[in-house]
Amino acid sequence: MSLSDLTGPQPKTDDAAEAQRHPEARVIPRMHGSSDVVLICPNEAHRRALSRALGTQQANIVSQLALYPAFNHLLTVLEQDCDAFVIEIDTDTNAALDLVETICARKPSATVMVYSATQQPELLVSSMRAGAREFLSGVIPSNVLSEALLRASARRAESLDKAVRGKILVFWGAKGGSGVTTLATNFAVALRQETGGEVALLDLHPHLGDVAVLLGLTPVFTIAEALANPKRLDREFVSTLMTRSGTGLSVLAAPDVYNSSPVESSSVGKLVDLMGAQFPYVVIDAGLSPAEAAPLFQMASTIYLVTQTDIPSLRSCQRFVAYLQAYGEPNVELVLNRFEGRWAHFNDEQLGKTLGIAPKWKVPNDYAAARRAADSGAPVVSEKGPIADSLRRMARAACGRAPEQRKRKGLFG
Repeated sequence: MSLSDLTGPQPKTDDAAEAQRHPEARVIPRMHGSSDVVLICPNEAHRRALSRALGTQQANIVSQLALYPAFNHLLTVLEQDCDAFVIEIDTDTNAALDLVETICARKPSATVMVYSATQQPELLVSSMRAGAREFLSGVIPSNVLSEALLRASARRAESLDKAVRGKILVFWGAKGGSGVTTLATNFAVALRQETGGEVALLDLHPHLGDVAVLLGLTPVFTIAEALANPKRLDREFVSTLMTRSGTGLSVLAAPDVYNSSPVESSSVGKLVDLMGAQFPYVVIDAGLSPAEAAPLFQMASTIYLVTQTDIPSLRSCQRFVAYLQAYGEPNVELVLNRFEGRWAHFNDEQLGKTLGIAPKWKVPNDYAAARRAADSGAPVVSEKGPIADSLRRMARAACGRAPEQRKRKGLFG
């Protein structure tokens, strides 16, 4: 007997042709009262057989993937509300195990089931180490699959205490020299002050960044260690790389030496994903190329697009806003930095029409305060001033707090 004998005759639809037209996924309407499953199986024969076997158990396959998804696409797949992921491991064992590990870290409420055509003890051990909860092999007995699906549903029902993922707040400069690092660093400090909770600050400048300098830190480890060891990335490893700032921030700084190693977007995505699972707020000073930063645009709760109002900066800003359309409709807030209203050549309406997005925030130009803070290693938000006021308002909005009401003087003072 072969795996294809599990559920009778072959379906009339041509799955191979369908997979060629849509190799990443085939989404199927949801049903109620059944286990919801995402099936990831590059092997066509196994995919058909597993699909039929799951059908006999009244399992609802919410998505079928004919390829192991890259991390960027996996983020979309993980948005599916499901009880289990069934992953065929034979086609590419290493890729499948990496996928198992990523899904388990990203979505602990769902059960990962690994399937192999043969029962190999070493594959079972490797799968379990990667985080899989069930190992299926060969021709799957009906009662075995039924019990595995019941356990998956139970685990999902019992995951009421799962942690809420943190907000990913990305600062992106329309043009070099826009002041992104100063804003991101001080925004993170203000957010820590406003919430009193844990805030992580990530300096994603692989070739020298200044977050550590602005906070007066001398970190032992940096993002260089994180991005150079993507296989080792887990919560414990990331925690060892963080430096605690006197402001209360947990900082993952940029290296202080030039690094010629290429940056893989998948490694960036995995790092930020792990930090989002650990911290309520992750503020990112993004110094990557758009291709390297692609996962950030999908994962971000908010992208703060920082620009000045000179023509070159606005031109770069316009192109970046157009570029982001490829990522759907991310939440972008335009920040005008070093803003001087009396010298502004464009009003908000003109900027909105030209850029496709109106200014949300305006941070005044206060060169003396910014320079003083940078030279001392003390955040500019630690003192009163127009920059500090603007960043505190941004921080209050980011954490859902109402804007601070300014007190008006009464008749007697």
